[in-house]
Amino acid sequence: MASRGGNTERPRRTPKVSRLVWKPSKAVLSALSYGPLRMKVDGQEHLPASGPTLIVCNHVAFVDPLLVAIAALPRPIWTMGKQELFNSRLLDAWLSRIGGFPVRRASPDVWAVRTGRDLLARGESLLVFPEGGVTRTGHMAPGFSGAGYFATRPDVTVVPAAIWDSQMLKGPVRVRFDAPIPMDDIRESPRPGRNRRAVDRIMWHLSGMVPLVGGPYQEPPEGAPRIPLVGKAAKDAAEASGR
Repeated sequence: MASRGGNTERPRRTPKVSRLVWKPSKAVLSALSYGPLRMKVDGQEHLPASGPTLIVCNHVAFVDPLLVAIAALPRPIWTMGKQELFNSRLLDAWLSRIGGFPVRRASPDVWAVRTGRDLLARGESLLVFPEGGVTRTGHMAPGFSGAGYFATRPDVTVVPAAIWDSQMLKGPVRVRFDAPIPMDDIRESPRPGRNRRAVDRIMWHLSGMVPLVGGPYQEPPEGAPRIPLVGKAAKDAAEASGR
């Protein structure tokens, strides 16, 4: 099957963690995170040691999933990443063995949603980026309702996280975890609109956390969710809007 980016989409693997791959990867990533990138982590006490946990985070650089995963140690986390990363044979072989799995962002992805749901149901920790893509300026885009679906699964603890200064790979990177977001009232609310209400609450919390790690002050994002533009596409859109 061809992806929207023109690359051939590889068959998707059930996520797993291979000790032979994860242990050296963890050592290298930890050395880079706390070495050249000078990562500082606050709020680790808010991460449950066990039980179904959803970590929701803003997204400012492609390396954020790896950095947040290192910041959350010693507990391992599973990470949902864009399908395009897994179209590379090398990246697919690596990411799928350190707890990563792909999601198609342009349309509902039943396989990815079921995979994330099943991971939470068995008591794992799952990391998602509700915006669906990178927003380097730190001004967040509205979140997708898939994050709200995961957040309203039974007994899931929803931990908000914020990251900043990972954009240029220079650091010092700042990662902050905060107190779990209450979700019981939304879980008990009427089903229609439940996922949207949950993700709106998530984005409200995240928008308040971004300034605490050095990002811009902002109101909670509003409007329909969209995949943020990056690179040349973002530059072209900015130039077009300025005409």
